[in-house]
Amino acid sequence: MQDNSAAIFIPARLGSTRFPRKVLEPINGKPLIIRVLDRARELDLCDCYVACCCEEVKQVVESYGGTAIVTDPELPSGTDRIYAALKTLEASGKNPQFVINLQGDTPVFDSRILPELLTVLKTNANVDIATPVVLHKELDEIANKNLVKVVFDGMDVERPGRAAYFSRSPIPANAPYFYSHIGIYIYRRAALERFVHLQQSFLEKVEKLEQLRAIQAGMNVWAVPTTGMALSVDVRDDLAPVLSALERGS
Repeated sequence: MQDNSAAIFIPARLGSTRFPRKVLEPINGKPLIIRVLDRARELDLCDCYVACCCEEVKQVVESYGGTAIVTDPELPSGTDRIYAALKTLEASGKNPQFVINLQGDTPVFDSRILPELLTVLKTNANVDIATPVVLHKELDEIANKNLVKVVFDGMDVERPGRAAYFSRSPIPANAPYFYSHIGIYIYRRAALERFVHLQQSFLEKVEKLEQLRAIQAGMNVWAVPTTGMALSVDVRDDLAPVLSALERGS
């Protein structure tokens, strides 16, 4: 049975700097945004909505049987787009208390990730935001600036805990292992509203990591270790591994 207390929102815009119009890029015959939507619907976890920037994307989503909500194309981030779509949804009478931010360029992700995050929020009343992290026992990728690292309470025992910091630099120093971040989030509804009304923080601007805004504001962001994986399409070179994963049925 689907969870009526939660909803998945998939932000989608055409103006990506590194890969313009990527959400409509065909992936084995289907636009990228539809690949993401299909994967979300396969979970049968809760209702799914595409928070899009324009009628063009809305029409594509609806042609594949999805539900799209058009938001202001000038919104500064996917999180702002999700909040705008949520307000439109609430005006229609629906009131999800847990808001899932699933990036519109992530067509491959393990089915365990979203239920794991939702469980953490539902069983820990003090958690505002939950996000998945993956353990790396080898250090060969720790200096990769495209791989976001995180330090959090519980990282020494592989348990969920409060995130202290996210960085593109190697953290923690001298550790025999590290955790990388997967860019999926679940917000309590009140936490999402608070977050989008905060000013960008200094550390957010320096690291170019939105979640640091929440941490600097004193919000309780929890990192949730998962053995699942996720693949995103940031640039065209990312298409090949995604295609391979889809062909394997990952």
